[in-house]
Amino acid sequence: MTMRLQVADGLATIVFDNPGSFNVMSMEQLTAFDQATEQLAADPGVRVVLLRAEGPIFGAGGDIASFRPGADDAPDQLRAIGRVLNPAILRLRALPAIVVAAVHGAAAGGSVGMMSAADLVIAAQGTKFNLAYARIGASPDVGNSWFLPRLVGVRKALEWLLLSDDFDADTALAYGLVNQVVPADQLRAAADKLVTRLLAGPHGSQARMKRLIYQSESTPLAQQLYDEIEHFAQATVTPDFVEGVTAFLQKRAPHFGQK
Repeated sequence: MTMRLQVADGLATIVFDNPGSFNVMSMEQLTAFDQATEQLAADPGVRVVLLRAEGPIFGAGGDIASFRPGADDAPDQLRAIGRVLNPAILRLRALPAIVVAAVHGAAAGGSVGMMSAADLVIAAQGTKFNLAYARIGASPDVGNSWFLPRLVGVRKALEWLLLSDDFDADTALAYGLVNQVVPADQLRAAADKLVTRLLAGPHGSQARMKRLIYQSESTPLAQQLYDEIEHFAQATVTPDFVEGVTAFLQKRAPHFGQK
C-alpha cells in the first residue's frame, strides 16, 4: 500500500505511506490518490482534508527510476501520468473542504506541487525543499509552474526552478510557500490543532471563502465584487450565520454546525 485514506467525523486524512521509497509519486500511488479525490468529491460530509506522510520525508517527487529516458514511448508514459494526476489535483483544489498539508523531512519536485495544492501548509522545522527539475533536465509538473508564481512571486519561482537549489522551511515560510513552521516533534500536534479548529468553524463560510479567493485569480474586480455580495447574501440565511451574529452580540464564542 502506497497511500491510504481515512474518513471520520468530517475529517479525511490522506496518508502517503511508501517510506521505503521516500513516498515517490509512483503510478500506484497516483492511482490511489486519484480514487481518493473522487471519493472525497462525492462526500459532502467531509469538511477538512489532511495530507501527511509516513517515513522520513513527505515526498521525493516523481518516480524517476521508472522513467525510460530517450525511449520512443517516454512521452506517452508522462502523458499517462498526467491523465491520472492532473484531474486529481484539480479535484483536490475544487473541494469545498479545507485542505491542510503537514510536511516534514523533505519535499522535492512533484511533491512540492502536491503540497502547494493544499489550502494551508504546516512544515516541520528543518524540512528541505527542492524543485529538482533542472537537475534532471525536465520541466515542472503537478502544477508547480502555476502554484509557485502565485504563492512566492515570478522571480523567486524562476530562481527555485532554474537553479534547483535546496531551501529550508524558514525560507519557505518567509516567501509564503508554507503558513507555519513548527518543531519537528510537534508537527502532528500542530496539524491536529489546526484541523480541529477548522472542523469547529463555519463550514459553509469556509467553502465560500475558498471559492472566492481562488476564483479571484481570473475574475475581473466588478464580477468579484458582485460574487462577494451574492455569497454573503446566501450566508445570511444559514444556521451558522444566525449563530455567529447571535454569539457576537451576546459576547460569547460561537458554536457552529448546529441545526
